[in-house]
Amino acid sequence: MQRKVQIVTSITHDDQICELSYLPNEIGLIEVRADLLSDISKIKDHTNIPIIYALRSKEEGGLFEGTISERYRLLKEASIVFDYVELEGDRDLAPEVLDFIPKNKRRIVWYGSPENHFALITRIQKYTKVPASRYKIVVTTDNHSDGVTLMSLLNAISNTSIVVYAIGLTAEWTQVLSPFLGAPEVQSTLAKEKKPAPHFLTRQLIEDYGLPYVYPIKQLFGIVGNPVLESISPKQHNQGYRTLGLPYLYLPFHTNNFSSFTDRIMQSPLMPVPLSGLTVVSPFKANGYAVSIDNKAVDKVKICNGLIRKEQGWKSFSTDPYGVIQSLNQVTDDWSHKKIAIIGCGGTGRTIASTLKRMNIRATLVNRTIEKGRKVAASLKLSFIALQAFDASLFDIIIHATPLGKNQNESPFDITQLNNDSIVIDHVYSLEEDTELVQYCQLCDIEFVDGKEIARLQISQQFKFMTGIEMPKVKKVTQNLKIN
Repeated sequence: MQRKVQIVTSITHDDQICELSYLPNEIGLIEVRADLLSDISKIKDHTNIPIIYALRSKEEGGLFEGTISERYRLLKEASIVFDYVELEGDRDLAPEVLDFIPKNKRRIVWYGSPENHFALITRIQKYTKVPASRYKIVVTTDNHSDGVTLMSLLNAISNTSIVVYAIGLTAEWTQVLSPFLGAPEVQSTLAKEKKPAPHFLTRQLIEDYGLPYVYPIKQLFGIVGNPVLESISPKQHNQGYRTLGLPYLYLPFHTNNFSSFTDRIMQSPLMPVPLSGLTVVSPFKANGYAVSIDNKAVDKVKICNGLIRKEQGWKSFSTDPYGVIQSLNQVTDDWSHKKIAIIGCGGTGRTIASTLKRMNIRATLVNRTIEKGRKVAASLKLSFIALQAFDASLFDIIIHATPLGKNQNESPFDITQLNNDSIVIDHVYSLEEDTELVQYCQLCDIEFVDGKEIARLQISQQFKFMTGIEMPKVKKVTQNLKIN
């Protein structure tokens, strides 16, 4: 059964005010950061959406440094003009403020550093003694455990007026999960912020997670790596879940340390919803394989890009070869007889090379770091060429599997050496535009499969591994993309 929450969008820059007239219909509230804006006197002329006045103090991550009497005056004046007013629980619950601002306009908030479960409960109990329309707890952290603590706390609370989430790269997933656990709203931004702030753009919440509509979830899936917050995987998986009516949610888990992620999220008994499957991306494909129950198998590559929870533990899988093979099958029928070069000896390149060899298809490995390339090639008994000496004209098929090329004016090799009848498989995809390699192929009418298509093919296979169901056809992905 679906329910609807409110998407809150923050206005943090003066030039965003003119955008208020064009906001999506899904937005339910606008948070106006009065401590960051120079003039909000005419902001209501631009929108009919209810407005929250927020005067964030420096103590809670804002820029307001005025006196307490000045603060109280501004809060009371704002309550006359705006629909809601944020009251910081540690400084604004004075009688002169509460007597002036009606309870239905009050939003009691706290922005702070991590606290233990008992301290958070005590804080919430203290704040909820004061009548208000919302109570909001936001923790800034880069610790996996803090995110789990907050979500287990929210899951245990029956009060539907309480919002709890975390800010910080390793805890961004809590912002999306919280409304599915009962929070009445979800925070978003119109533009990325450099300092700690809610990560997700309004359009991401709508397109990738189906908000403002939420539903009961019984299993979590996700993508873990660094970086992952711009991945297209959540959008495609979640669209599939909604199409099939599955009680699942797919989240991005950014981490700097895979062992920490394993201990504090994958194995945590406090996760309010069980984590049942993961897409594992760079630079943790070897780490993912190491924690799987397959890690004692006779496998020279020892790489995976996916994990599924079984009764005995986590079982690994890899869709890297599937994406390449399916792509080549789409392009030509006789690709297995052509000369193939694989550029990159990382997890993706090694897995593809090993799979092709098992199919009795030999490829030549190419790598920038010569020592690593030779070692990988020797382990697979394949030929090796240093990237500096690589000549694309000597090969029919070039499979590019390194991060090189995701930036503008960056090519992974001398692309001018490509033949007109070459076939290029490029695993990289850019946030802004097609990679230099793909642009060159388009210009010279060279056959290619870009990273967007590779990702689509792999995601559909990952979906089937994780759910046991074929991925339904969903709308074409049009958002900007980033390498997985």
